[in-house]
Amino acid sequence: MDQSVDEGTAFRSALGPRHDLPRDEPEVAQGIAVQMRHMGMSPLSLSVVRRLRDIVATLAPRRLVESGASIGHLSAWMLDVWSSEQAVAPERYDVLEPGARFAVILQRVLERYHATEWGRVLVGSVEEQRDRTKAWRLAHLGSSERPSSVDDRADLIVVHPSLSIADDVRAALDLLRDDGTLLTVEPEVPGEDVSPDTPEGEAIISSFNAWISLIHSLSSSHDVAFLPVTGGTIVGVRR
Repeated sequence: MDQSVDEGTAFRSALGPRHDLPRDEPEVAQGIAVQMRHMGMSPLSLSVVRRLRDIVATLAPRRLVESGASIGHLSAWMLDVWSSEQAVAPERYDVLEPGARFAVILQRVLERYHATEWGRVLVGSVEEQRDRTKAWRLAHLGSSERPSSVDDRADLIVVHPSLSIADDVRAALDLLRDDGTLLTVEPEVPGEDVSPDTPEGEAIISSFNAWISLIHSLSSSHDVAFLPVTGGTIVGVRR
């Protein structure tokens, strides 16, 4: 059998649910979801977050990057299962968030789970962090040390949805090792209520079109899988 077929089958199998892991929302994550709503933000659906947690637990990455973590809703789901030793925690966990105002909250989430020895919060977009790491590598040729910016040999990267999702995914793919996996959530198709005549509507439509263009491009060079769950579609990309 073609090895690529075997690898593709294994990749898709890893995207399935974990029936051995808790389905209920962890207490810390539940509090974060409430806080997000009070701040006018919409957390990902429980089905989406639970499946992302399940996939991360199955893949058990040594080096994990979470891009656009907001105030740590998904982070808390993952940290909770790692702290209970129901899944293997990564050796390195970089939590990226463009907004510095959320960094303190994310740091507290890591501290809550005693994860600060192997987890760290980095301020900046994944594109900015990637560029800093590239510059660091040029200045430290041959070094095996961990850069002060984002890890560029990640086994798994989770990219949260945003208007910059296409650019974020492109930058994140540069940080993956060979055979590494990227997870994200497909943006919704703009509805009739989204007008191209408003700045907000134009940004949403432009973002979606950039996403479609990216997926067409990746389909010819990467293994791409779509996983519909309640509240969204998870997209897995294997480099």
